[in-house]
Amino acid sequence: MILFRYAARRALAAMFGALAGVVALYLAVDFVDNSASWTGPGWIPAALELYANKSAVVARMVAPAAILLGASVAISGFRATREWTAMRALGLGPWRLAVPVLAVTFGAGVLMVVFHDTVGVRAAQRAEELGALRFGRGGDKRRFLAAREPKRWFRGADGRRIYYLRGQLPGGGFQNVTVLEVDPAFRLVRRIDAERMRPAGSEWVLEDVEDRAFAADGAMTVARDAERRYRFDEPPESFDVVPGRPHEMRWRTLVQQIDLRRRLGLSSVELELERDNRIAYPFAAVPGVLLALALALRRNRKGHVSAALGEAVAVSLLFWAAQGVSWALGMSGHVPTEVAAWAPNVLFLAAGLGAVRRVA
Repeated sequence: MILFRYAARRALAAMFGALAGVVALYLAVDFVDNSASWTGPGWIPAALELYANKSAVVARMVAPAAILLGASVAISGFRATREWTAMRALGLGPWRLAVPVLAVTFGAGVLMVVFHDTVGVRAAQRAEELGALRFGRGGDKRRFLAAREPKRWFRGADGRRIYYLRGQLPGGGFQNVTVLEVDPAFRLVRRIDAERMRPAGSEWVLEDVEDRAFAADGAMTVARDAERRYRFDEPPESFDVVPGRPHEMRWRTLVQQIDLRRRLGLSSVELELERDNRIAYPFAAVPGVLLALALALRRNRKGHVSAALGEAVAVSLLFWAAQGVSWALGMSGHVPTEVAAWAPNVLFLAAGLGAVRRVA
């Protein structure tokens, strides 16, 4: 236990130092790169708020690479101080270092999952809002507002009914509504237009209604009413699609939106990949640490910090390349999103286990 605590403390200190250094470097470069935007009254407090929120976003983004770098430096330090030589003389193998370092890495992954959902999501929203509305240009503002525009088009779960909801009413309901019904051949058979649509138990109350029916021979009939009740298959909560980017949704919202979009027949692949990746990505450092340990303890290795930095960068780049390919396959539907999110972790875990076995 003494060796476990000692190795864990050294790994934790190195990981924290690497994470702080990488985040500080990233923010400094970003600040200089966007220096032309720092204008206008009150830009200093706005910029401070922007980078306070951005630091939380960046910390989660670079955490696996920074943890890998810290672990590599810590393990390399055992070799530089001859402690690894003494351990080998006592018959201790690489797993006596790997287990405490992996425990710290796993704990950091759990912390990142919780941190992102409780702090990171809101920080990402606020950072993007400040960057687009306070310091952004015209295109940035338009893209930001477009991504958050409420959804207007909905399709029912069976695909027969399509809703166009142009506006929302206070207290629930919609205004300027169009409901289209199509047959299996996607031919329009009915169109309902209404000024307002409100939920009423298991029914919908439509006001100022024009109900058009289209026969197969081209004939059309129109019925107009001040108020009419309809029993649609979709309950009111089916239209609670939340606008915005998946990485800016909390876990509960993300899961609810996936279920809702599935019921409405909407694409949910991007949200599903974000859901699976939100768990997989923080633990990407676990297999990376195994590779870093094997590289740091290999025979005839020279250097300490410089070698650890090079090894960490190389492993990180390889992982990000594998992750990019895997995500592309997931987004295109060639593999399930669970496989796309976890495949790089599993691949590098197998490689790491094999590498540590060779060192032993």
